[in-house]
Amino acid sequence: MNNIFQKLNRQIAVLEEQVSHLKEREKQLELVLKSTGVGVWDWYVQTGEVSFNERWANIIGYKLQEILPANIETWLKYAHPDDLESSNAALKAHWEGKTDYYICESRMRHKNGHWVWVYDTGQVIEWEVDGRPKRMIGTHLDITEKKEFEARLAKANEQLRQLSYVDPLTKIPNRRAYEEKLNSVIEDTQRMNAPLSLFIIDIDKFKQFNDEFGHDAGDKALYRVAQSIRKALPRKTDFIARFGGEEFVVILPFTNGSDAIHVANRILRAIISEKIIHPRSPFNNLTTVSIGVATTCSEHGADCLLENADQALYKAKSNGRNRYEVFSTCN
Repeated sequence: MNNIFQKLNRQIAVLEEQVSHLKEREKQLELVLKSTGVGVWDWYVQTGEVSFNERWANIIGYKLQEILPANIETWLKYAHPDDLESSNAALKAHWEGKTDYYICESRMRHKNGHWVWVYDTGQVIEWEVDGRPKRMIGTHLDITEKKEFEARLAKANEQLRQLSYVDPLTKIPNRRAYEEKLNSVIEDTQRMNAPLSLFIIDIDKFKQFNDEFGHDAGDKALYRVAQSIRKALPRKTDFIARFGGEEFVVILPFTNGSDAIHVANRILRAIISEKIIHPRSPFNNLTTVSIGVATTCSEHGADCLLENADQALYKAKSNGRNRYEVFSTCN
């Protein structure tokens, strides 16, 4: 009998040691959770019963007592409806064994009305006999500051990207933007078997203008010409860019030769109406431009479109300036 009691006492001592160890681990875990600001949830999936720790409630501005009794509807009540689809998809993937953990970034409504971003993680720790998830344990971590920083960074990067595509002097797209735009427009027009027109525009006798008035006045004239051309384009899909120096390019998607000529005439009139004085101009001492027009169809391709427009521009200058000339590969 004494042996039995001795054995029982040893087992009790071992259990007490294990319990003491577990309690110590529990205290350590609580300290870790408090120091990291992690909210904890424990969800019995099939019944919908959920328990949260105090921090989980604090993240959305509540004391735990304010949101009790808790169940899965408690979470749904505060979750952003637009994030439920991605959250459900992540849960489904985890339950089907496609992922080791459930991970989702989602928004929850704060007591004050604003949205809080949380990094939501979890894992199934118990399964029903039929393979359905029985119990999940997971965490919520407030990542609102991180998301706000990411949003500011994305905005700054977008502003920087836009600046890299804008000519600082004329405030219109630059050559880099033109090259990307032309490639995308060519793909669209070829796919739809549609015409595409392109202009090269050069300010007439611009060197003499700079010689007469200086480069500061020349820069102002470049700006006025660029903005005048931009305003003369009839559609929002039409595109202008500074090609270099005093040259500009205009892309007219889905525009045939006759319609392109109509736009070229609009531009010529618009520049004259700006009344930029140019003492060495033969056209009433006003600044003018010359335009090379090229039109192509998808069946001919568009690799030589710029070259054709450049040849037409040379012809316009040779024939007296303040005019357009056309190089057309198809009607």
